[in-house]
Amino acid sequence: MRLIFVILVTSITINQASGLDYEFAYEEYRPGGSLRQYHDLKQLNFTVLNVEKFFIPKWINEPRDYSDILKVKFNVTNNGLENFSIYKNMFQIDVIENHREFKEAIQTNRSNIVDNYYPQYIEDFKLRFQDISLPSELSECVLLNQGLRINQTKTLSVCFNVRQKWSNEPMNLNGPRQYYIVMMDNKFASSCPNCKSVLLNDYYQNPIMKTKPPPRIQIWLGISVDKVSCRDGFDLIFKNLENPVCVTPSTGKILENRGWIRVK
Repeated sequence: MRLIFVILVTSITINQASGLDYEFAYEEYRPGGSLRQYHDLKQLNFTVLNVEKFFIPKWINEPRDYSDILKVKFNVTNNGLENFSIYKNMFQIDVIENHREFKEAIQTNRSNIVDNYYPQYIEDFKLRFQDISLPSELSECVLLNQGLRINQTKTLSVCFNVRQKWSNEPMNLNGPRQYYIVMMDNKFASSCPNCKSVLLNDYYQNPIMKTKPPPRIQIWLGISVDKVSCRDGFDLIFKNLENPVCVTPSTGKILENRGWIRVK
């Protein structure tokens, strides 16, 4: 009995020190109990403003270890939650294979969810891409820990690093897969149906390239041949439509005399 009392007191002390409500913590860890909803997300408005994808054409550890960085900017409005904060681990992206409704897939079984991605931050990107100057837009990828008062609205961003070596293909928000950003209950993952979910495919803009990868990689990424481009100081030239290359103007002139088609 004394041992149980010591454990209980220790648990209360730890939870109070970390800012957790003890009654909730007890509900969470009680044997045979279920996780009680910490905040009712029906009292939040969660609106996606825009979605941007940044392709970083650099191998890190192995071939095809490229990265697509997805930045999601959103608004959150608190309509009545006391002591509410937005934390880093409240967000994830769930990838759905087919066109079934997301809520149906999440509530019945998770067999339609084929992938998950979790937030990363500007410091994570700096560590991974140490010798690359990152897009200034990624400075908004800060570590989230934002208090939100009742009737207050905040505009924030959350970012995800989708490494292509995981799936051996680029992230395609214009393809058949559906990408949902999911805002979970406060601090706890897998809180659906007490969650907010938005289909990102509907908000996607054209991908932003930090540097110009070779034309063949641009085509592999899904960019149509007529939109392939070269970095400044180089001309695009075709021997055939399936094999464009970037060359210096002097080389382009030589190849043009041999029947290649040059686009200045």
